[in-house]
Amino acid sequence: MIFKGYTINYENAGDELVSFNNPMTEKQYDINMLFVLFLFGVVSCFYIYFAQQMGQYEGSFHTSQMMFYVVGFVVAFSVIHFDFEYYINIHWFLYGFGLFLLILLDVIGPHETFAPYQNGAVSWFQVPGIGSVQPSEIMRIFLVLTLSAIIYRHNSRHREDRSLQTDFLLLGKMGLVTAPVIVLLERQPDMGSVLLIAAILIALMIVSGMSYKILVVLIGGPLSAGLAFIFAFYQFPELVERFFLSNLRSYQVDRINGWLNPFEYVDEGYQVLQAMTAIGSGQLYGNYGTAVYIPEAHTDFIFAVISSMHGFLGGAFVITLYFILLYQILMTGLRCHNAFGKYLCAGLIGMFSFQVFQNIGMGLGLLPVTGFTLPLLSYGGSSLVATMFALGMVMSVRYHSKSYFFEQQKE
Repeated sequence: MIFKGYTINYENAGDELVSFNNPMTEKQYDINMLFVLFLFGVVSCFYIYFAQQMGQYEGSFHTSQMMFYVVGFVVAFSVIHFDFEYYINIHWFLYGFGLFLLILLDVIGPHETFAPYQNGAVSWFQVPGIGSVQPSEIMRIFLVLTLSAIIYRHNSRHREDRSLQTDFLLLGKMGLVTAPVIVLLERQPDMGSVLLIAAILIALMIVSGMSYKILVVLIGGPLSAGLAFIFAFYQFPELVERFFLSNLRSYQVDRINGWLNPFEYVDEGYQVLQAMTAIGSGQLYGNYGTAVYIPEAHTDFIFAVISSMHGFLGGAFVITLYFILLYQILMTGLRCHNAFGKYLCAGLIGMFSFQVFQNIGMGLGLLPVTGFTLPLLSYGGSSLVATMFALGMVMSVRYHSKSYFFEQQKE
């Protein structure tokens, strides 16, 4: 039936309300998310200002962070107006550009001027007039786009013949795309980013419709191995040293010892011990005015600064902001009628949630130090702009998503 240009399908009308075929195109900005991002900007600049008062820094980091936020909001607003569905057509170009940057970094570095050796890794370009730029930050987002597009096209092609064989085919496609990125990141070395990519893969595999049998093996296997390692580290330290730690790089061994036994390996666990001391000193309401020295206070351990100054309440406020942000991304994905938009939101949720969990966990001594920044709070231009770019894509999903007069409903 045709009604004022709209086609209405009355098939199974007794059981369902079937939507109009032509969608409404009213576009709305996600005001709630923009307000949350504004709050993150205020909180970030406020605590970075106090972090730089510890005597270990020179310069005005909070002023630079304000400028980064201005650039980040400009990038986010620009991305909002770019229809997210077009990424399906250009994702290979973006993936190739990110991969080119990682390859270029591997070829040039270590170079004193353009790709220096910093904090035990060659992970940054030094760009005159801009500063340090970390290619892995933007590569992670391009990888989310590419994996989401691969899943979308695979599921569209195999909608009627899903099986273990097609699931393994999808898994192979995702592995082929991810493997070069992991190899290049491991060469830097940047194992923290490798773990973050693993979190992205897990999130996308969960929402891809892949068989639970595959998911149990791929997720349960590494999780069980990790728990077994922690048990063996305390119960059979000689065996762990002989068969595992002896095969790792020295910095990796130091981080494991500093994580699982920081009170014995004081030098290796120094950062964790200082962060734990600062967080504990904050108690419930904070310990403003009593400075505990925190290494990398304005970047990796900004959460320790927050908890030290305003205690449990300050830390809880920040965690609540992250829950609100992740909830908004989740609801954007659930309300999107385009499967590609759903996959995109799911991949970014996996990325952000793991990054937040890891950063806060390492400050509490629960997880190893990996050099993750706390998204939207830690100081850093490339990290912040990349994060705002990713959230701009999420807001683009809502801005360009099509809504219908009547949604399909079961009675």
